Amino acid sequence: MKSSHTLLALAVAACLSAPAHAEAPADASTLDTVRVQAERARQSSSANQNVTVLTAADLDAEMANSMEEAIRYIPGVSIVDMGRFGDNGFNIRGLESDRVAITVDGLSLGESVETARSYEFFRGGRGDVDIDTLKSLAVVKGADSISAGSGALGGAVVFTTKDPADYLTPTGNDTHVGFKAGYSGANDEAMGTLTFANRTGIVESMLVYTRREGHETESYYDTTVDRIGVGRRTPDPVDSTRDNLLGKIDLQLNDANTLGVMIERGRATNDVDNLSRVYAPGYLERRGHDSNDRDRYGVRYEWRANNVLFDTLEAQLDRQVTDSRGITTILAGSGCPGGAIPCLRSENRATKQTLDRAAADFTKVFATGAAQHALVYGLAWQQRDVDFTAVDTRWNAAGAVASVEVDPRQVPKTDVQNWNVYLRDSVRLFDERLILSAGARYDRYDYSPQVDATFVDRTGTVRDVSFASPSWQVGAEFRFLPDHALWAQVGRGFRAPSVADMYSPTSTTTLINAQNGQPLVFNDTVSNPDLSAEKSLNVELGYRWSTERAQLGLSVFRDRYDNFIEYSNLMQSIPGGFRTTATGPILYQRAYTMPTNAGEVTVKGVELEGRWQISDAWSTRLAASYSEGEKRNGDPLESIVPASAVLGVRYAPSPVWNVTAAVTHAVAKHADDAYTTAANGTVTTPAFVDKADGYTVLDLYGSWNITPQWRLSAGIYNLTDREYYLWQRVRTVNKGTNTLYGYVNDDGIGRYSEPGRNARMTVAYSW
Repeated sequence: MKSSHTLLALAVAACLSAPAHAEAPADASTLDTVRVQAERARQSSSANQNVTVLTAADLDAEMANSMEEAIRYIPGVSIVDMGRFGDNGFNIRGLESDRVAITVDGLSLGESVETARSYEFFRGGRGDVDIDTLKSLAVVKGADSISAGSGALGGAVVFTTKDPADYLTPTGNDTHVGFKAGYSGANDEAMGTLTFANRTGIVESMLVYTRREGHETESYYDTTVDRIGVGRRTPDPVDSTRDNLLGKIDLQLNDANTLGVMIERGRATNDVDNLSRVYAPGYLERRGHDSNDRDRYGVRYEWRANNVLFDTLEAQLDRQVTDSRGITTILAGSGCPGGAIPCLRSENRATKQTLDRAAADFTKVFATGAAQHALVYGLAWQQRDVDFTAVDTRWNAAGAVASVEVDPRQVPKTDVQNWNVYLRDSVRLFDERLILSAGARYDRYDYSPQVDATFVDRTGTVRDVSFASPSWQVGAEFRFLPDHALWAQVGRGFRAPSVADMYSPTSTTTLINAQNGQPLVFNDTVSNPDLSAEKSLNVELGYRWSTERAQLGLSVFRDRYDNFIEYSNLMQSIPGGFRTTATGPILYQRAYTMPTNAGEVTVKGVELEGRWQISDAWSTRLAASYSEGEKRNGDPLESIVPASAVLGVRYAPSPVWNVTAAVTHAVAKHADDAYTTAANGTVTTPAFVDKADGYTVLDLYGSWNITPQWRLSAGIYNLTDREYYLWQRVRTVNKGTNTLYGYVNDDGIGRYSEPGRNARMTVAYSW
């Protein structure tokens, strides 16, 4: 049995990551706070008090081959593999998907687009970032729209990719060659990364290429009685490949000016045998071929001017193209053209998003009396073009094409232009014992949809839309004793409506008035160009205790979210459309659905994290999180992840080798924390809430610096071979016999379990 572990916990300023190099620190008993604080300071775009920055060394030490593994030690943050179309995006304190902003080198990733989730024909992700290209991964908790922009309601994930200088000596000509190979038993993935960096004169260059080949993430079970259908206990077979190439060239023109160009090319494919959705006579076979391509090109200019207006100017010009496609091929035993069976049909759905962006960011450090100021400000313009296509092809039993139908678009082809300006100042007072920060940002969005033959607007509600959204953030940190500090922050975040939110498919139904024979046109689904941005108000208080040998952090938060975009059922009355009954005339009415700003949610919780350097060889770390969410009608927010904690103990007797044991415990999800009340008062709970009954998992991993150039890392995960389920995976699974919609029975839910005992290993060479 194989497993993707599910540790949810620490890697913040107090992270106990193993060092990336063989050399020991000058004082092995001193916590590595200087590096963490320096990394945090370099995240100049964020003044959030609750930021976790993971460096490339941290990711290597944790043997993180995926985003799920990278964030396992950050309390209140999770990400889960959902099967055919990959993960469900980051979940920060109960908010997920597009409500968490994701940027890479300042560029936002794509919007998610999905069609009829129950059929599982297509879900366009936001883009794939390879973990081996990252210099750092910053997780921001709480509203931080000033740095991350739209989507940073409950938080943001900020990726920064590696630069040539990260591999080279500070000065002089130099060359670096690196190689890493690894294997993960959780999904039978083999990977390899080649890295080359060089400095010759003023030219610094770099290439990082990664290849991954794997299969489905396995469940606890490796056998199944039912090979197909709702009772299949093992996951559907998947063959996956990932290729990623990152290239950069930086010209150090002089001490004050740097000009750089970059290119990134990512290709990901999944070939899926959808055995769990096969049933007779409808689907005799069902296979999927999915691809997710992302290309990025950019030019960057940095000027270290140190003039009266700014110390540094960084200007960027980028283009990013994200192309997601899902092709589902079905061997059907019914509904065939001409009546003869079997026959083939295919659903070919795709979305393409092109993002162009130009930005300029400035920094200025100055003093006014006893106050030290760190000012950042800037402006940006971007345009996102969103397109969607769907083609339904059917063959007859003889193998000839019977029909090719271009289905209506899920969303119209739309251009979204956005520009923003921002300003933030951080002030240090009383010998830096008090730090105050305040900032504001203003965004404007202009949506331009195109209505054509493949997106017919029968309701007449699709039109150009413009709206603006301000956001702000204030914070303070007071070090009342040398080792003790209190901090607080309040922020207003926002999420602009996505194209799918703003322009959902529209449709109508025509009825005939029995009294006069006149047609009555009723709306079924309607777009809503009057949507407002979703808003959040995040309030958080925290305490930090930090010495050379120990660190402890505690925070409590309360987040309120307004204007959540949801589909609402409304009533339409037709003027003049009356019918006569024995009791008199009755107005013709009919229900329709429309996206509205109907949702309101409050989330509150507490997070604890810490570490202790017990001796030169022994250290320990702890992280825990608890949160709860409530909707406007009193129902719980189902996306809240159950409370969890992790305790890690590390033994490192020398810089040559180390070993870590980590125990993760999650509490059960109960039905009274996961129910939905319908408008008629009917209460429903997820079918398999009982499966998320809590768990305790033990992982054991370590590394050995064989030589200064060679490093070996290995680990055994779910060491006790525990069967368990994650709430994030089972909460959307339906129980029943309808294979077409992906339902499962009591045996079939087994394929959503986490893997059993599994191993992982990597070997790395650096010269």
